[in-house]
Amino acid sequence: MTATVSQTLARFLCTAPALPADVLHEAKRLLLNQFKASVGAADHPAIRILHDWATDDGGPRNGGGAHVHWHGTETSPQGAAMVNGALYEVLDFHDTYIPCFMHAVSAVLPAVLALAEARGAGGAALLRALALGVEAELAVATILMPTAYYRGGVPAGITGGVGAAAACCVLAELDEARTTHALGIAMCTAFGLYASVGSMTLSYITGATARSGLSAFELAERGLTAPATAFEGDRGMFQALCDEDRAKIAPTLATLGQEWRLFGQTYKVVPTETITHGPVECVLAILPRAVGRTVERMTFHVNPLVQSIADERRERFGAPSSESEATFDLRHCAAAAWLRGRFTTAETAPACYSDPEVLALRDRIDLVADEARKTFEGCSLDVAFTDGSREAHAIDNFLGTPGNRVPDDTLAQLFRDYAGALPAGRADTIIETVWALDMVPDIRSLTRLLRIAA
Repeated sequence: MTATVSQTLARFLCTAPALPADVLHEAKRLLLNQFKASVGAADHPAIRILHDWATDDGGPRNGGGAHVHWHGTETSPQGAAMVNGALYEVLDFHDTYIPCFMHAVSAVLPAVLALAEARGAGGAALLRALALGVEAELAVATILMPTAYYRGGVPAGITGGVGAAAACCVLAELDEARTTHALGIAMCTAFGLYASVGSMTLSYITGATARSGLSAFELAERGLTAPATAFEGDRGMFQALCDEDRAKIAPTLATLGQEWRLFGQTYKVVPTETITHGPVECVLAILPRAVGRTVERMTFHVNPLVQSIADERRERFGAPSSESEATFDLRHCAAAAWLRGRFTTAETAPACYSDPEVLALRDRIDLVADEARKTFEGCSLDVAFTDGSREAHAIDNFLGTPGNRVPDDTLAQLFRDYAGALPAGRADTIIETVWALDMVPDIRSLTRLLRIAA
């Protein structure tokens, strides 16, 4: 009998040989990238709400064993997975797998790291589980996307629970049968609507997805079962969530362990959504050549989907009224980068998004669909100045994409740049621990470093 999708994934997870050194190193990079994405977010209002809910007597405490990053608060693995997942998402400074429009690590890592901390797992086991969990998730996402996204799903919400459950099963060395059930539970409980973009709810979805994947593992470990055809069966995940061709399923699964999709991850170098990185990079490239000239209009030529997304956001939000809306407003980000000569979290703060000069320039930015741009890894910018002169710049792969990878040293420096609230020397200690994580016998020697307090 032909194996089902969940059975095929479970077999891959349970029988994968020792992972190549470059795969394990990429897992370290993905881990450090999430710390970079979250270290500056501890005081974000959404995180405060979720932290307080997860750690008070009325929340899902149910004992301890895991900690909320940067706060250092002990809570249950469930609570830690949720808040840490939201921490990874809230600044939109994490990872993106551009072929599927998704942030694959942001739900997987918080679940498996919380479990590893609670059970005292070693660093090598965590890295293996993270890499395999992300691969399982990206295989499912490759099958479902892009139409699951076009239907209105948050890609990482839809598939993140599968990846989180997969990683937890690998870490706990769950047998193939129970791993199959864990994946099936996660497939049956996928959720997350794209309407949440620009609100606190998007961060909650990422955290709740991490918690859901951890729950799927814990329940399967205890014996809860799921339908074997949870993915491809009648009214299963595939039929319910996408309009893809079923012919994609078999060849995608056949590449597991042969084609490592985690190398296709994009690492963000500025804290904003992926479609904005190319425009911001173009702005910062032209700015030194502007020599005090005044912008009349900016025109970006972008992938058609980028234009569609940005125009829909402008219609839905109007001018930004929150940090989240500013983060997801391409025109705001480009205007702020031009006028401030940089793009950091300060450029999505109220003082910037309400600045009349930024708002005025934002209204002089045009987006033109460029059919030749097949993805949003590249774009071009033409700036017309009031004196009649012009400047232009084009990129094919912005910094952070697979075609223009962020070096390890640059990734580490980005973490340092946003880790100013940590005690002196702590950022470097965290970086050193991550690079040597495969030699760490107990992951708690890393997690105890992830706190702002001395």
